[in-house]
Amino acid sequence: MLALCLSHPAFAQPVPTDDPVASAPIRLGVVGVSPRFVLSNAGVDTNVFNTVENRQRDFTFTTAPGADLYLRTGRGLLSVLGGAQFVYFQKFATERSVNSNATGQYEFRFNRVRPYVSAGTVNTKERPGYEIDVRARRYETDLKFGGDVRFMSKSTARLEFRKLDYKFAGDAVFDGRPLNQQLNRTLKAADLSWRQRLTALTTWITRVSRESERFDFEDARNSDSFRLSSGFELGRFALIRGSAFAGFRKLTAADGGTLPGFSGVTADVDVSYTMPTQTRLGAAVDRDIQYSYDIQTPYYVQTGWTATLTQRVTGKWDAQLSGGRDRLAYQSNNAADRRNDFVGRFAGGIGYAMRDGVRAGFDVQSFYRSSDIRGREYGGVRAGFSMTYGY
Repeated sequence: MLALCLSHPAFAQPVPTDDPVASAPIRLGVVGVSPRFVLSNAGVDTNVFNTVENRQRDFTFTTAPGADLYLRTGRGLLSVLGGAQFVYFQKFATERSVNSNATGQYEFRFNRVRPYVSAGTVNTKERPGYEIDVRARRYETDLKFGGDVRFMSKSTARLEFRKLDYKFAGDAVFDGRPLNQQLNRTLKAADLSWRQRLTALTTWITRVSRESERFDFEDARNSDSFRLSSGFELGRFALIRGSAFAGFRKLTAADGGTLPGFSGVTADVDVSYTMPTQTRLGAAVDRDIQYSYDIQTPYYVQTGWTATLTQRVTGKWDAQLSGGRDRLAYQSNNAADRRNDFVGRFAGGIGYAMRDGVRAGFDVQSFYRSSDIRGREYGGVRAGFSMTYGY
């Protein structure tokens, strides 16, 4: 994926403001609409299948239209966030796909109490992560309900219950293993969080969670987790904007399973800083557990970072450099099966801001994966044109 679209904009869910109807670019009375559109990767992919030998190249592009709709209903607010993604490959028709996502939420906005309920769905054929190299169809269904209680003008507590069903299609196979049998699962969780507004642009958040994950076909993978995290949300007009959270997770096997335990640090950081010299620095850090398709190494701890430098060159032109690396630390009860894989990327490009909310760019990205397992290492280059509107 190119530098401007590393986070799959088609599936990025914007965080509503306190009055998203008033801040929407299109307002029709009590209705607000925020449209968006992305064209990305309109160019060449030199390693379509992430293979070591016999690399295949193809012309490809991705389009992703979407819109967010907000409706005020007296003391209530209805939010509908959705989008589609169309992935095209010229030669390899098997890699083409139509993907979609949608989330609906209804919130009652009383003076100090705000109960809500939401439901979301994802239907995608994109790669699920750095480990699985096939584009496998999967489905996610997310249900949530809870409420916010404001105790003081700057303090809010939230209790939330959520359920996530994660399913692969029956014909999704990688490395000879049916992915539905290895990875289909249901997560149930309860979260309790405290939000403390420190300034108009800074909010401190602490969250504690209990999670249980149950697999459809692999009971040995069942687990229970305890999470504790804390960090800051920084407003879009702050000197440093974004969010930064660090935490602790303890995972234990459930139902007499053989899953190796984990106790360690987690992280979720995505911040940027704009200098007076019209230079913007961005940094992202992630660390958490991801499940593997291989039962011998049932999960890996993924620790990654990405750094981005964007410099306004002249007028509406800018140049961007980015790079990053992820370590996939595979865990197993058998010490001989433990290993580390590494995934790296480096990208550069130029962009032009045609008007507010519209940007066009051309980017080149090189990528690689190294592994102790023969056939798991690869490399390649992706280069192409991109255009974004509404992000």
